[in-house]
Amino acid sequence: MEKIIIIYNPIVEIYLNELIDILFLKNYFILKENATSYVEDLIAFVENNIHSIQHKNTPQKITHFGNFYITYKRTKRTMWYIFFDKKDNRYLIKHITNNHVENATFLHSL
Repeated sequence: MEKIIIIYNPIVEIYLNELIDILFLKNYFILKENATSYVEDLIAFVENNIHSIQHKNTPQKITHFGNFYITYKRTKRTMWYIFFDKKDNRYLIKHITNNHVENATFLHSL
């Protein structure tokens, strides 16, 4: 099996780092370490599964996020959407969001 290469768009890296603070400051987690662990679990899911989960084609009107996406149901209330482009064994993660974002209407097309 060829080595899987996963690259995160710099904007996604910034978002994931900020997500730790957001989760902590909005009291989703009492300890910052728990917020960090939550985000690390999200990243681990992407890196361990992106090559094996059935990819879905992103609807044309939101392909600027990436041509494909996978989902990760973290809790009963939270569904994560990971958008990416791929070529062979290389994956470029272009956008990550969830169903709790303020303007999540575009997720209804998925």
